[in-house]
Amino acid sequence: MQLSAAHSDEGSGQIPVKGDRIELLQPHTGVRVRGTVFHVDQVQILVKWDDGRSESLRPGCAYRIVEA
Repeated sequence: MQLSAAHSDEGSGQIPVKGDRIELLQPHTGVRVRGTVFHVDQVQILVKWDDGRSESLRPGCAYRIVEA
């Protein structure tokens, strides 16, 4: 499995699409949570995390798109 460079949905030019796997980067804790993009629109990215939670990512969230 290969990881792309870290992206932010603010100005990165690369927005994930439905079905993409992403990894949320939380540098203050060192925890990296992975999930699958469920929905994308102009305001948010809805992700279903591997631990069963769902979350809407807002502008400024740092993430990586996990490439298979």
